[in-house]
Amino acid sequence: MPVRGIETGGALRAGTKGGRWIACAAAALLALAGCSSGGGTPGASPSDGSPTATATTPPASSSSGPGTTGVPEAVFTDQELVAIINGVAQNRKLQFPTAQDSARQRSGASSGSFPQVSTETTPSECIAFVPQNPFVRWADKSVNFAEGAMPMGAQSGPATTIMITLRSAEKDAIAKADFGYTDDLAARCSQFDLASTESGRISTYAVRLLAAPPVAEKQHGLMQTTKPKGPGDYGSVGLRVLAGTMSITLSLAVAEVNSEADAKPALDSMAGLAKELIDQAVTKPPTVAPPPPNSRTADDLVALFKGVTGPDGSPVALPGASVIGPVPGTSAGPSSQGPVPPCTYNDEAYYGSLLGAVLGQGQTQGASKMDYTEFSVISMPTTAAPPYPFDTRAGALRDCTTIQEDILGGSSREWSAFSQLNTTLAADSSYAVAYQLSDGTGEWHVRAGARKGTLSVEANTRTSSQDEAQATADRLAAFFGSVFSHAGL
Repeated sequence: MPVRGIETGGALRAGTKGGRWIACAAAALLALAGCSSGGGTPGASPSDGSPTATATTPPASSSSGPGTTGVPEAVFTDQELVAIINGVAQNRKLQFPTAQDSARQRSGASSGSFPQVSTETTPSECIAFVPQNPFVRWADKSVNFAEGAMPMGAQSGPATTIMITLRSAEKDAIAKADFGYTDDLAARCSQFDLASTESGRISTYAVRLLAAPPVAEKQHGLMQTTKPKGPGDYGSVGLRVLAGTMSITLSLAVAEVNSEADAKPALDSMAGLAKELIDQAVTKPPTVAPPPPNSRTADDLVALFKGVTGPDGSPVALPGASVIGPVPGTSAGPSSQGPVPPCTYNDEAYYGSLLGAVLGQGQTQGASKMDYTEFSVISMPTTAAPPYPFDTRAGALRDCTTIQEDILGGSSREWSAFSQLNTTLAADSSYAVAYQLSDGTGEWHVRAGARKGTLSVEANTRTSSQDEAQATADRLAAFFGSVFSHAGL
């Protein structure tokens, strides 16, 4: 889980050091599923600053930043904002996309699977300086957005990766939404307290506004620290910039941030990145091709699972969905490796043959930690034609007696004791198999899938014995039938 705190960039929060931080830059490698920037943690971190006795300079509220080529005048779509972030990443010679399809966050916001989050400030009027809760932002279709992360060097970690949120709307609308404060309010809110409540748990922070390097039309910096501060807690520094039709929110974790001098290196780095983002938007405005027509959107796939019961009888929620394809602003995306050799199970090649499809992935949890089912649902474009990739996969799994699984990253493993299972689900195409792996657990793995029209559902789970495999496949088939029924198929 990301570290706790409030949100500036969408995936980073001020909190304890350790393994709870997940860099979106790393998640960006999972281009097939998309990256949920900040997914799993609400309120990523507007910045961290500890209160000090040092006098605070009110933030510079306006100025035209040197070194930029003007400000954006066009309103950018979600995908164009993604392309702007990734364009800067390519300029910096990064080898992977640093922002992902915003459809995953948008559709996830409507899934009902996110925790309840609320944010309050003392004084209450200082809420104007706190970036919007990401779950609220993702659901707000009046303002376009994209989120990502930008490593500052070879190492990617909480103190070396700047978290990014770009938002875009008509100039007056974005100014009101993200910079709707006066200089008088900025002076009154030079220091304030913040309380974030997530699923009943309250976390408190001290926030301080900072003068920011001139970047564009309006900007302010922030510091945030946990209150009270515990041993090993990170602080964070944030920068918010208004540039024409685009709003930029950046944040960076800082191990020790107790004064404006502590925050200055982070603010300077973020100001440089903000100028690059503005320059990319103005001088290289992105052009993003629309996805192929599809009878179901990412929101439709998420809604499809509301009221569906999983294989274990519990309600199912799809946490989000996105379009399979090259990530905007890069050439990165699932790449087809050509025809998959017979009797080979290869997800990378499989998804690479489904460019333009809408993909959602989720998990249902059983009684124990190891009792869970992973599932995926795919809506193919309306232009898809036989032979469908699902049918090719199903045919191989039905006809082969041994299977080699090619794993993302280049390794492979053989499915031993491979056997066919029977299902009675009425579908255009389906499969169900059981097998073991040479991992010493003795567990049996059950995989099954079915397609009706342009919609396919697949799932995999584990069981302790071969005798239970058929009953497990029957439960998966019932789950698929429920999904198809909700889809009107």
